[in-house]
Amino acid sequence: MTELNGLFTSEEGERARRTVMRLLAATGGPAGDFAAEVLSGRRRPHELLAHGPVLDEFVQEARGWWQIIDALPAEDREQLAVGAWSSLERQVGEMATLDADAAVADLEELAAQVRTPPAPSRRSRPSDDEDEDWADRSYMEPL
Repeated sequence: MTELNGLFTSEEGERARRTVMRLLAATGGPAGDFAAEVLSGRRRPHELLAHGPVLDEFVQEARGWWQIIDALPAEDREQLAVGAWSSLERQVGEMATLDADAAVADLEELAAQVRTPPAPSRRSRPSDDEDEDWADRSYMEPL
């Protein structure tokens, strides 16, 4: 367990944690709001799983992963367990070196696209007099 603590208390681990919090804050929602609180210094990262809405979301997601892993053959589960530590180290290293500013900008751009729905398209009318949408038109609209 001390090896695990060392991974997250190292300089690389701290950079990775900060990057994850910045990415999470950019996504919004309960976890994003919590991450923003951590970044502002009002909360601590270890409090995340004591935060009700985040805990509920985490538990639901963990159940899904548990079911996926349980469905794997035993030898595949064993392979995952053997490679877990090196995978965790690699992921922490990737997060520590990720260009967080660019990733946050990408997430904010995606969020803005979701918040602003596309403009409704104007349907073209049939050229004949027997169009089917007459009942949908305003009585003031010329036929």
